[in-house]
Amino acid sequence: MIIYEILVLFLGLVIAITFVLMLRKLFFGSSAKIKIDKKVNSRELFEPVGTAELNIPLDDMEAKAFIEEEKKSDDINHSSDDDYDLHTEPKNEIISIHLENSSDAKFTYKALTEFLNSSNFNFSDDGGWFKIYIDSEDSFLLVNGLNPGKFIPEEEIIDSPVMTLIYTLNSNSNSVSAFSQLINFAQLLAENFNSKILDAERNILTQQMVEHYSQIAEEFDLSNLT
Repeated sequence: MIIYEILVLFLGLVIAITFVLMLRKLFFGSSAKIKIDKKVNSRELFEPVGTAELNIPLDDMEAKAFIEEEKKSDDINHSSDDDYDLHTEPKNEIISIHLENSSDAKFTYKALTEFLNSSNFNFSDDGGWFKIYIDSEDSFLLVNGLNPGKFIPEEEIIDSPVMTLIYTLNSNSNSVSAFSQLINFAQLLAENFNSKILDAERNILTQQMVEHYSQIAEEFDLSNLT
């Protein structure tokens, strides 16, 4: 009899916990602003930049290399302590997403500049690529999604079918909030240029991947609290 009562109590507890978790998921789950779509096949990763082609897409490793190269250039050209630092340390992680247009509707350097000038975003043009400021301590980058990662008008590199947003997780800032602002920026850019938003592997960005990136940012912030 006692065993039967214990079993009934145990089953009741399991049912109660399951019910509470369902309510929590229903009322406190994050809202999905990104339209969930079927995954598309991953594109082949880029090869090292050669002299033959520049139309090679950037991936996370190339994005890191781009940031490192621009940081070195920034350090050479700006020796003042007041200059903004890209905060690019090897131990830091980056989150990158892409925006893609059809081949006959490319992003142009001029149109992107006009879009940013007419927006409420604080930005700077750092020589063919853009730095979008979140606050005085943090920013993310908007770069040409194909090598060499920037627009170079003198070499007639003035448009691209792909743009890449790069955020370097920053121990001095709220990375979760920064990533949220990056997503909001990507959605506005996608709406303005009628483009698709892709994840780091160039698949359609799903809500599941948004939550995954947000978790990466949250874990990074938590690791820097200890």
